[in-house]
Amino acid sequence: MRPFQRTAVARLVAAGGGANFSVPGSGKTTVAYAVFTALRARGAAHAMLVVAPPSAFDAWVEEARACFAPPRLPSVAVRPRVLARTDTVVVLNYERLGDPVVRAGLAGWSRGRKVLTVFDEAHRAKAGAASRRGAEAAELARRADATMVLTGTPMPNRPRDLEAVFDLVWPGQGHRLVHGDLARLRDRAYVRATKDDLELPPLRLRVERIALDASHRALYDAMCDRVRQWARDAGGAERAASGAVAAQAGRALLNLIAAAANPAAVFAPGRPWSLPLEGPGETDLASLVADPARHIRPAKVVRAAQLVADNRARGRKTVVWSGFLGNVEALTAALARHRPAVITGATPLDEPTGRANRRAHLDRFRHDDDCWALIATPQTLGEGVSLHLAASDQVHLDRGYAAGTWLQAIDRTHRLGLPADADPSCTVLLATDTIDERVNEVLNAKVAALAAALRDPALRPVADPSLTDGGIDALLGDIDALRELLRPW
Repeated sequence: MRPFQRTAVARLVAAGGGANFSVPGSGKTTVAYAVFTALRARGAAHAMLVVAPPSAFDAWVEEARACFAPPRLPSVAVRPRVLARTDTVVVLNYERLGDPVVRAGLAGWSRGRKVLTVFDEAHRAKAGAASRRGAEAAELARRADATMVLTGTPMPNRPRDLEAVFDLVWPGQGHRLVHGDLARLRDRAYVRATKDDLELPPLRLRVERIALDASHRALYDAMCDRVRQWARDAGGAERAASGAVAAQAGRALLNLIAAAANPAAVFAPGRPWSLPLEGPGETDLASLVADPARHIRPAKVVRAAQLVADNRARGRKTVVWSGFLGNVEALTAALARHRPAVITGATPLDEPTGRANRRAHLDRFRHDDDCWALIATPQTLGEGVSLHLAASDQVHLDRGYAAGTWLQAIDRTHRLGLPADADPSCTVLLATDTIDERVNEVLNAKVAALAAALRDPALRPVADPSLTDGGIDALLGDIDALRELLRPW
């Protein structure tokens, strides 16, 4: 282990568990295995239960093989149909915690022995009791013999997120650690390795502002007019950010973010959108709505294709991110000559032929010399996956409001083990005079708040690129984000 990992292990073993808020890509899985091994040697833990998103499953298997010699390799069972007492490590996803059959199986598996429970990507439970996932995770934490939480983004949106994550380690103490009498001691409640500790080559982060062509601009502006009209009819931002109206507002705002890159992602068969078409030019506007792909050249998609081609000319692969299936489809077509791998939420974890599942697509990107791009949604592949040995360049076609999703995606290619000469880059494509600019401002504020809460100034360049050289919930974050985005209207 690296020195910063050994320090983290020592502190977590002394506490019998705890919170590891080290940046993504710093080897938190390795640290967790080391803590478990030490606790097991002391008789303080006999088995380990890991709760993680599906994208992180392979990491728990692969890291065990990397960390242990064969005689000491623990038995790791990923989503087992039947839990066996011989399974030393069991890995489940958050969504299965409420399954009565799974809970009964866990009770039998853990009976008579001490279990270390690890919540990987613990920000997945940031809503606490306000969500089913958070409530079930909190209930499991209260019953655990010892607990660890792993996340590089413990406060992706607001301080209440950090409270909920702390509550998984020390039930009922989250508010005290964030706002109460223990806040002054908060630094002692977690370990964190920063980017500086990882000694990585610096990330070249740049924002490219892209102008929309005339047809694209006309259609986008008409969409904005429709949303403004809707917000007025809904009674303003406060009402729009509450109840069922919030879902409608969320969909409208997501459509604006998607359309800033590619209107065909919104105006397609089966995706109706009502626009005010009265007045001059209504015939032209109606034709744009009917067939945007025929009339509009999506400048951001074109630029993303240029960046991939430039990287290929230098022998470098590229990861291209978009949160919208319609935009993923456009990217897949635009990058066809680069034979891209494509992974979205619709890509199965397991598939009978083995040729179309996520692992197969990742293997092709990592090992096929003719595959020069990976197109993925950050909601699906933004956590638990290492891509740095295959690529060190990223392009973000669009971004949502969730700061955690943004930070996690960056760190898929900027992480421990990156070669010193990699020269990693991340390019954000921002459509001028669109909602992209507002999203950028709010993301900056959220990342700056996380940097302040964790006392990690290395995050600030990610929040504000000018300082450098160069699902609805997953994209919008929360109701506060929705209210903030509606405010200008």
